Amino acid sequence: MPPVPSTAHTEPDPEATYVVLGTYLPLRGYRFVPRFLGDSMKVRRQLAATEGLIGYALKAHLASKEFLTVSVWESREALERFSRSEPHATITRVKPKRMGASKFRSWSATGAEVPIAWDTVRAHLAS
Repeated sequence: MPPVPSTAHTEPDPEATYVVLGTYLPLRGYRFVPRFLGDSMKVRRQLAATEGLIGYALKAHLASKEFLTVSVWESREALERFSRSEPHATITRVKPKRMGASKFRSWSATGAEVPIAWDTVRAHLAS
């Protein structure tokens, strides 16, 4: 499955500093893939209406049941508001039953670095 292209929500200011969140989300079994993809579509609709989002992308490795996401936010507060809002809040409460050992990493990046390269996301997740 090709990656969901980086979707810009707000044009980044090349001089500004933003909060980046990278995630590694492995599924426990192939039977969870359809539900995960359906939930991802719900979250994408939520993201489209979320204030404080600069942009996001999703990369799926279906053969290994692994997913990477990256999102860029105006502030940590904007990211936290999103994560506590529906449908994301409910989806993440159910997630542990379907997920393996997930990883979440946040860091800062300038607008000039957006969109964030997948190699950069992998490097942060590995640290």
